[in-house]
Amino acid sequence: MGKPSDILELMPNENVIRKVKGDCWGSFGIIHNQVPGTVTFTDQRILFRGSGIVESMRLTFAVPYKDIVDIEPFTVSLFIRTGVRIVSKKDGGYRLSVMKRKEIMELIKEQMEKANVSSGSDIL
Repeated sequence: MGKPSDILELMPNENVIRKVKGDCWGSFGIIHNQVPGTVTFTDQRILFRGSGIVESMRLTFAVPYKDIVDIEPFTVSLFIRTGVRIVSKKDGGYRLSVMKRKEIMELIKEQMEKANVSSGSDIL
């Protein structure tokens, strides 16, 4: 059995577009909090790798653009406007907090369109 970060290995013909520091907000097991980490945007997926010393305990996930149903901005706490809510067909949703939210949302929308065109389905 591999380690959790194995899902973050780039697939054949997958290219990194942008990598940013960010946080993931949500419920992870019994914990409901903020997990700092790195968000990698490839031409096929969004990858998140949480910070931490113990590899097997890091929060990691990968969301293919073709599985994203919607994205929308959200406000972290009361005043911090850095949140991006990602709604996935398979996994429910993810809430990321990243700087330059508008640019990141445009990048995600662009990649969603490309993924849906290549798979032959309609976006949103």
